[in-house]
Amino acid sequence: MMYRVAASLAGTLSVAAFQPTHHSILSIGGTLRSIATNTQHVRSSLSAIPSGPAYCEMCGTPTQIKIPEGDERERHVCGDTKCGHIHYQNPKVVVGAICTYKDRVLLCQRAIEPCVGKWGYPQGFLELGETTRQGAARETWEEAGVKFNPKESELLAIYNLAGVQIQTIYRAELETDDFDLAGHESSDVKFVAWDDIPWEDLAFPTVAWGLEHARDMKDEAKPAVQERTKLMTMDGQWKVEEG
Repeated sequence: MMYRVAASLAGTLSVAAFQPTHHSILSIGGTLRSIATNTQHVRSSLSAIPSGPAYCEMCGTPTQIKIPEGDERERHVCGDTKCGHIHYQNPKVVVGAICTYKDRVLLCQRAIEPCVGKWGYPQGFLELGETTRQGAARETWEEAGVKFNPKESELLAIYNLAGVQIQTIYRAELETDDFDLAGHESSDVKFVAWDDIPWEDLAFPTVAWGLEHARDMKDEAKPAVQERTKLMTMDGQWKVEEG
């Protein structure tokens, strides 16, 4: 289920902050450190770790922030040297599906924050034990009450958001436009023609990216995979790059 209010990275970062919009402010433990890599392109990396677990998940001892032996990044490490458990924090994986039926696309209206009342395609966090295709199909069922065979879906786009979230988006052609009652995250579900997509009322810029690309690829037997990256430059400005 996408963008739960309480969803976070290491329990502290709101998923809304991951979305590439000028209204969003990404704060990682109150600190954002950018570093330059590649002599031809100025890129940034979120090298400061977010506020993580205060206590070790293995033994309950308070954690410390330090660079473990043999590592090069700060981590939350158990303060008990006998335990020494390292709490690694990694990007979240989001999966979604742009579903169509006879040249109409499935949209869900958000019933929860952030962006309540805005529109988008079904998407959410990948769960343990499922493939990205399976996750996209599950999210579609949960948010729209629509089913499709994950094996028949096609990879459409991969979006990398500032090194903290990776979105994997598929396309799926449905056999029917019937759907069951949507889950609690959607206040409305409907199929619309491509020309009737509420472009000014979409939940996030990534939603527009995916829908625009799906529209461009709708007549292609095998879609080209769009890769797009959103990062922060050395001067603190958001930048979008292809690839």
